[in-house]
Amino acid sequence: MNPPEERYEEGQASYTPPEDHSRQTAESLRESVSELASQLRPFPPFFGMNTLRAIELELPPGSGFQPPPELGCVVVLEDGEISELDLKLIGGPDNSADFDQIEEFTELDLASDVFIAYATVAVQLLQAEIERRDGPASDNE
Repeated sequence: MNPPEERYEEGQASYTPPEDHSRQTAESLRESVSELASQLRPFPPFFGMNTLRAIELELPPGSGFQPPPELGCVVVLEDGEISELDLKLIGGPDNSADFDQIEEFTELDLASDVFIAYATVAVQLLQAEIERRDGPASDNE
């Protein structure tokens, strides 16, 4: 028996394997996230921090996707990259109350379906922030 793509004759819709379709969808979402992120200047601060610009991405309950247990805080950055954030606090000298922070970002290598889930959340949050910023100006016109 022929593979599914060979069963279609010329002129008919072509068959796209689910894995290819997922990769194409993920790539399209990657471009959308990047484009939306570029529209936000200044980019939102991460939990009010002046030194860190990122938006946390949490998969909603019931999304059907469980992030790997070792995966920490997932964020979208100013350039639209979806990464894992590791925020480390370093105490000041001589046990002072001062502290410094180090942010480490790790590019994620997620399966297409999990990336699609995170990218969908990113698109929703970025669009909401753009609308929030554009809202008052639009109402006055």
